[in-house]
Amino acid sequence: MSKEFDESGRPFRHSGRLGERPSPGSKRAVNLSIDAEILAAAKEQGINLSQVLEQELRKRTKEAREAKWREENREAIEAHNRFVEEHGIFGEEFRNW
Repeated sequence: MSKEFDESGRPFRHSGRLGERPSPGSKRAVNLSIDAEILAAAKEQGINLSQVLEQELRKRTKEAREAKWREENREAIEAHNRFVEEHGIFGEEFRNW
């Protein structure tokens, strides 16, 4: 009978990220072209361009993922809504709101 597990006596260790999202990746330098007037105004007001760009990219990529998910699941959502309209919600008679 062959051994399927490593029995070297070392305790099992994992990365500590089981089920967690990884932390944000490392920063990368990029070249951007920005209107000179708005760049000057942002610098004058002490606006951190990198931070603003990251926040906006996070927002837009989240919105794009959500829109894609809604489109991919549109038929199932519509079917569920038709079912609820036809049959009602399970346990509706017990709701008090």
